[in-house]
Amino acid sequence: MYLLFMRVIVWALIVWALIGLLALIVVPIGALLIVGVIRRFQIARTRRELQRMGFVGSAPERETRRLWPLVEAGLIGVVALIVATLVLPGPPADRLLGSTDGSSLSAAPTHSPIATPGMNPGSAHAPSDAPPATHGTESPSGSPATSVSRAAAAGSDAGAPSTVTARSTSATAIQLQWAPVDGAARYDVERSTDTVTWGVVASTGSEETRYTDAALASGTTYYYRVAAVAGQDVSRSDVVSATTTVITPTAPVLLSAAGSATSVDLAWSDVEGELSYQVQRSSDGINGWTDIGTTGQDVTSYTDTGLAAATTYYYRVVAVASNGGVSAPSGVLPATTGPGDVSGGPSTSDANADPSIAPAAP
Repeated sequence: MYLLFMRVIVWALIVWALIGLLALIVVPIGALLIVGVIRRFQIARTRRELQRMGFVGSAPERETRRLWPLVEAGLIGVVALIVATLVLPGPPADRLLGSTDGSSLSAAPTHSPIATPGMNPGSAHAPSDAPPATHGTESPSGSPATSVSRAAAAGSDAGAPSTVTARSTSATAIQLQWAPVDGAARYDVERSTDTVTWGVVASTGSEETRYTDAALASGTTYYYRVAAVAGQDVSRSDVVSATTTVITPTAPVLLSAAGSATSVDLAWSDVEGELSYQVQRSSDGINGWTDIGTTGQDVTSYTDTGLAAATTYYYRVVAVASNGGVSAPSGVLPATTGPGDVSGGPSTSDANADPSIAPAAP
């Protein structure tokens, strides 16, 4: 584009120079012609008057000086100059254009780009106007940018996948999706838990742009990037992350709370996915819940000992998952220590009818 602009400027200068030169030659010649014609008319009229008055003899006339040879010579010179300029325009134009090659307005170099620190090395591209001579060559360092340049030279548009998304679909699975890349032969899905150590967890075909990573740990953050592979070229996307949901067990049902003189025996239903159970106690069934004991997996009973006699206590149970997630608390049951009625409250069915509402003290 710059060379075309310079050529237009050169031709404009040449045309203006020719117009100026033509004006310098034609205008004086035209003026001389006009003056000569006027003088010839004046001389002819004066001669006729003198002959009529008898003052002119029969001596031969002195031939007047002709101006047409000069005019013809001038026109021939202008035509010759124009023809020479049109037929041989190369030397002056080339000299003018050649003198501007070293100027600051010269075209930018088209060699392979230099990757900056903020650039993803796998996603660099060579300039679109790179000369054909550099296609297929490799820099001494063998940088990924040069590899991508070779792929582009071979007719491939392979680059880093864009718009990569990661979404947690369950406590053990994350779904990835990305935009397709022209020229990619396959996609490698890479995973990391610290963005330092990466490993390929799956490879998909060129037409597959979705992958679900399963068998993950719940409540854990994973980092992903997708690499588009085209021959020996690998272009990686930006890093995305997703966190799996936490496994929450079902709330257990507290079945019974039977009090004796200084202890209370508790029993509840077993739930799936639990690692242990936490037994909690309160003095009013609303506030001040404290953990008083923990049972192992599938252990659904507990005895709270060392209690004060003739005192009412309120109990509930929480299931704990292996990843640390806890269930909602069970319904609340009261129990009274000491002689007499050890149940100390409503029936089990009434206490578990609405777990969110603690029963009133007897």
